[in-house]
Amino acid sequence: MSGKAFLVDTTKCSGCRACQVSCKQWNNLPAEKTTFFAGPEYTNPAELSAITFNHVKFFPIDRSHPGKPLWTIMHKKCYHCEDANCIKVCPQEAISKVEGWTVIDQSKCIGCGACVNECVYKVPHVLDETMPKYGAEGSIQKDKSYKCHACMQNKRDVPLCAQHCPTGALTYGDRTALVKRARARLKEIAAEYPRASIYGLEQYGGLRVITVLKDSPEKYGLPLNPEPIDMHKAEAIRNTYHLISLFSFGLPSLKRVAYRISRSMVG
Repeated sequence: MSGKAFLVDTTKCSGCRACQVSCKQWNNLPAEKTTFFAGPEYTNPAELSAITFNHVKFFPIDRSHPGKPLWTIMHKKCYHCEDANCIKVCPQEAISKVEGWTVIDQSKCIGCGACVNECVYKVPHVLDETMPKYGAEGSIQKDKSYKCHACMQNKRDVPLCAQHCPTGALTYGDRTALVKRARARLKEIAAEYPRASIYGLEQYGGLRVITVLKDSPEKYGLPLNPEPIDMHKAEAIRNTYHLISLFSFGLPSLKRVAYRISRSMVG
């Protein structure tokens, strides 16, 4: 697997949220109405959303080692799976690969939620009426699915989230080189973090966000061996949708209904 990628090193992350804020600024995304402790510890907002593409997640402090509490923080965004479920299930073919990155074309998206349902990492979200209706003109639209696009839709040579990381916890570059760096880093931290691991080398054909973890993936809510999508079911839903959507008159709202009916019919 060649091309560009991100490397996240959780041993270097300070939780400053520079990645989160810079992504908002570059993509002109609005802030979210939230509470101070929206998620575990200082996590805020609680999760990724249609208007938050990069997310800094704090995990509960591990106090199992007397005198050395372990505070784990992780940067999360779309993992840009090589063999992405969201691409396979989108009934409108609104999701595709652009220079190796998984990108949603909002002009084709009908907001059916197929990508939301099938992403095991819970990354894409459909902008609904509960979200703020502001931002740059046309930059965010109701009933469209959004997620990190690695600055492919708002082009940059180096995504701003990586450029603004002050500790080097988030870097961007050639995937092969970053994998080598991750493996070298794993050896460096082995004494301090004996259960440390690397995530993203093989899942879904390889991810474009490689993460060095202080512990096992399960501790971070990351499935070690995520199940592949049931393609027979996905194709049956898509075929049923194409038939029912003939009666949608091209209206996105009716297409969404057609997809939900198709999904319920196939089960």
